[in-house]
Amino acid sequence: MERFLSSPHGRLSCSGCHSYIEEKGVKHPDPKLLGKASTLLYDYKRCEKCHPEEHQRYLKGAHAKALSEKKKDAPTCGHCHVTHYAAAGQSRLELGKWMTGMCGTCHPVQKRSYLENYHGKTAVHLRYEASAYCTDCHGAHTCLSLKKREEALEACRKCHADAGIRFTEFVIHASREGLKKEDIEKVEKVRIIRWIEISFGIFVFGVLAFFYSHTLIWTLRKIHERLKKG
Repeated sequence: MERFLSSPHGRLSCSGCHSYIEEKGVKHPDPKLLGKASTLLYDYKRCEKCHPEEHQRYLKGAHAKALSEKKKDAPTCGHCHVTHYAAAGQSRLELGKWMTGMCGTCHPVQKRSYLENYHGKTAVHLRYEASAYCTDCHGAHTCLSLKKREEALEACRKCHADAGIRFTEFVIHASREGLKKEDIEKVEKVRIIRWIEISFGIFVFGVLAFFYSHTLIWTLRKIHERLKKG
């Protein structure tokens, strides 16, 4: 209760939300519902009362579309927001790091590729406040896929005001895992990126191998010369 009172929802009464949890005519706190997670039982339209703008954005987004299509594990407000215990007044860095983990729960491939990218390295690892987190590009509630170049460009211009349409060719999530066959352009780009990575890896290994071998041979030569003199 102490943790709840320190959260942004701490000023609300429990009955204000829990009395609306219902399944097949059975209402909370009926014992039949006490063993079930309320995330999928709660009518999140009630969130609109306090968060009208966020709710409207959510309805236009990919998550709401997935929910309307009754897809398995389609996210609702409760999947992303810790309704009882989220601490109030967190900094952008704290929220960004938490958000990366939260988004990665359903999008682990994208999380990995993001953390390998410049944005993820500077934002999460180096704690650079001005760097981009998931919601800075995709939107906190609309959750756009950014496959359309116009949408991607609009997202890029939030930080890169002079960006042109070619700017959107930069690949943020450089992973073939989870890509669909129809994403021909991205599949090709990721393939090129991987070949470049392999080529540079071989080049660096070759350079290091050459110089280490050269140093070893030079050391053996010096030892040989000293033994001859000795």
